[in-house]
Amino acid sequence: MSWGYKIAILYGGFVILIVSMVSLTMREKIDLVAPDYYDQELKYQGKIDKLNLTNSLKEQLTWEVKQDSLILDFPEQFKELKISGSIYFFRPSDSAMDKTIPLPADTKGIQRISTRQLKSGLYKMQVSWSINKAEYFNEGIIQIK
Repeated sequence: MSWGYKIAILYGGFVILIVSMVSLTMREKIDLVAPDYYDQELKYQGKIDKLNLTNSLKEQLTWEVKQDSLILDFPEQFKELKISGSIYFFRPSDSAMDKTIPLPADTKGIQRISTRQLKSGLYKMQVSWSINKAEYFNEGIIQIK
């Protein structure tokens, strides 16, 4: 076999490799963090303001996952006030499993939220809560079993 055929085979193999790599990458599912990611990025200063207000509190919001529920314990200074907001559960491995759950208004300071509607796995939890027009924000990682 002459060297001309060997070069043609080499170039043909390269073209086949590139075409197969392009077709594989075209089939790959790519999820953004959120469908409105760019809109959220423009509103990020509001989130920073909420985080600064939350960090200025004497006590912080704490949470714990027990059996089929998530228990949120709000700071002592807010125990008698009406707390409202929402929890966003972000599943990094599959955006179809993301879920937003409203926080029921409560004056006890402890919230129990059922986790039965969430599939087991790792979630990034984002809690947006407000009291008397003051807005707060906490986030953390939880494991649902």
